[in-house]
Amino acid sequence: LSTPPQSRSDLPLKINQWANVMRWEMRTRPFLRTSEFLWQEGHTAHATYEGAFDDSKTMMEEYASLAEELLAIPVVRGVKSPSERFAGAEETFTIEALMQNGWALQSGTSHFLGQSFGKAFDVTFQDAEGKQQDVWGTSWGVSTRLLGALIMTHSDDAGLVLPPRVAPVQVVIVPIAAKKNDEEAKAALEKSLDDLTAGLKAKGLRVKVDDRDYVRNGAKYFEWERKGVPLRIELGPRDVANGVCVFKYRAGKEDKESVSLEEATEAAVSGLDDLQL
Repeated sequence: LSTPPQSRSDLPLKINQWANVMRWEMRTRPFLRTSEFLWQEGHTAHATYEGAFDDSKTMMEEYASLAEELLAIPVVRGVKSPSERFAGAEETFTIEALMQNGWALQSGTSHFLGQSFGKAFDVTFQDAEGKQQDVWGTSWGVSTRLLGALIMTHSDDAGLVLPPRVAPVQVVIVPIAAKKNDEEAKAALEKSLDDLTAGLKAKGLRVKVDDRDYVRNGAKYFEWERKGVPLRIELGPRDVANGVCVFKYRAGKEDKESVSLEEATEAAVSGLDDLQL
């Protein structure tokens, strides 16, 4: 600690950091166990046992919330056995995610360190009676292993499946071009495309219009499916004439569905919320 606590009023002290970590792994696995990875870690110092113990359990719940609510990964909360416990810790709380292949993947840990690290590094504070006391500590962290958990939990043989809340592109719109000489159909398609895009963005959705004219529509569908975009919307001259567009979700629903252009924005928001859950 660059500025160690002096008295009880300086506690609790909480430090969060992001750091690249290097480990000499004999056998690496992409995202799950790599030689170098990005790690979020926190360290705290408390005046009481209760403060540190409660903080370590709270962080387990924070990580569980991150996994379940943002990444849509169900996890089991638990306590490590003494043989699996972090060295020097009195308790290690963990969240474990179940992968599609039946593996349980440790996805985040929070350690109640007791006073062992305070004693080892001589981190003390002055209590209300003026006596020097060792701090009670916690340590907790998650890493880019969560990306591996995300991929292994949701994806399939066709590629990535990304939960809407973390997908860089939540909706991709693929316009199907009108015939070259049909100016009226082109104008109608462009207006419907602009209105649909604006409506989706107004709802806070991250939208991409794939209007590349040098890529076949089938290739576009395959590309965005492989990238895991949660919702693809197809819009062509015939759809515009009928006042509809076509929804295709990456997961959850096998078939395409025809949706009214007037209701498409609300339907997309509702559908992505359902997909997240």
